[in-house]
Amino acid sequence: MAIGQSVYICNNYALPAQLPFPFRLTFTAAIICIEGELKVCINQRKLTLTRGDVVVIQDGSIIEGLAHSINLTTISMAFPSTEEEWLFSRLAEKLGTWLEHRSIPLALHLDENLLQRYLSLYNQIEALYKDTSDALRDEVVRGFLSVSVASFLSHPQMSMRHVSNSESRADEVFLRFLDDLQLYATRERTVQFYSDKQCISAKHFSKLIRQASGKLPMEHIRQRVVIEAKTLLRTTDMSIREIADALHFPTDSFFCRYFKHDTGLSPSDYRKN
Repeated sequence: MAIGQSVYICNNYALPAQLPFPFRLTFTAAIICIEGELKVCINQRKLTLTRGDVVVIQDGSIIEGLAHSINLTTISMAFPSTEEEWLFSRLAEKLGTWLEHRSIPLALHLDENLLQRYLSLYNQIEALYKDTSDALRDEVVRGFLSVSVASFLSHPQMSMRHVSNSESRADEVFLRFLDDLQLYATRERTVQFYSDKQCISAKHFSKLIRQASGKLPMEHIRQRVVIEAKTLLRTTDMSIREIADALHFPTDSFFCRYFKHDTGLSPSDYRKN
């Protein structure tokens, strides 16, 4: 099922045998696990999905790895940020922190009763979609998306959680730091920049980040920059110099040293391997 060339909904989507990890999502995705197991690493967070589990991943997220059982069956949805804004605009209060922290995947679990009802709804909507004229199919899909989100969030048996959901001051600063990294890591690599974004001294910022994550801010910055570099090396034909420019390194040789320090490989060797 689809809305034009932007929104797609399908069941039992066959994952490609090989994917160029890591890669960046250019759309928001939702995956509902019906059978089997799916393991995925999203923005440096690892998730395992089994029957009844749902994950929603916002556009701009980096997928670093994915593996699944041979019997994996899912319902998958993909839609751009324009549709995401329409879909979630009336649910902002209920979704809360998830809308604020784009780097955090939203994880849900549907109990068996809700899952069975949802599968029945999906089958009925799919049949209705096939019998509806092309001019009205968009509305059928929009209605299904709206009902899906509303039913998930309103069901008393549904549990909603973030991959990281602590409410401490240190954790809140850390989550905002990860959001800022997703936005600015391609051009900003100093702790001072990120501490300034939260109006905190660099020293106190470093203390809070280490308290929340066990790592210093610079470790997170380097890790994210390297992931951004890997994404460009794997998914584009850009030259090493062009990638160095895109990541705002002063020279391509500096970029190569930076990359090799963290990976043990030069950018060229990483691309070949």
